[in-house]
Amino acid sequence: MRHYLLVEGVTDVSLVKYICHTRLNIIFSDFKKKKGEAKVDTYEYKDKDLVIIDLKGQDNLPYVLTNIIFPEQQKVKTIGIIQDADDDFNASKQSIKQAILNSKIPSGKIQYFLTPNNQDKGDLETLLLSTIAKGNKIIDCFDDYKTCLENQQTVHQKALNKGQVYAYTMYSQAGANLYKTQDSFIYNNQDTGLWDLNNKNFNPIIDFVLNIFN
Repeated sequence: MRHYLLVEGVTDVSLVKYICHTRLNIIFSDFKKKKGEAKVDTYEYKDKDLVIIDLKGQDNLPYVLTNIIFPEQQKVKTIGIIQDADDDFNASKQSIKQAILNSKIPSGKIQYFLTPNNQDKGDLETLLLSTIAKGNKIIDCFDDYKTCLENQQTVHQKALNKGQVYAYTMYSQAGANLYKTQDSFIYNNQDTGLWDLNNKNFNPIIDFVLNIFN
């Protein structure tokens, strides 16, 4: 029986793989990218029938549930959905519930988690930023940059969060260790040390992933 995790973007994919790497002893690179639907990217760990689907945006959730999951639902044990709560937690939650209802997949097979913590508004970057130690010099530099930007024009918080995480992953280490956010967990089979999954703020999403994949 297969276990599916449908996630909003490629950084979510990397975080899920990192959780599996550290908590389930699954080598990060053992999730193999599969050729398939052009709209999404699929990563499989065949030894345990674990599948991660990068939705490439929230709008593709109904398509994946209806056209990929539903036809093989008899072979599926659990389905998890990870998406951003964004500015309205309840509206985002309702959107997922409606997609599940329209898919005609039994709701008992499906659970969902809204980042950052399944109760507040925000996004994956909100979660990641909340785990960085206070006083981090890169974050402090970006705060000054953010203040300058906000004095010039209105910038959406989601864009600021993405920029701040990008600055942290690109410039937190010396030399050529410049990581795109999706590469900032494991790079060239080495843990970058940028993210501490023992931080309590990661606990809700770790528990969710393990519940779906265990």
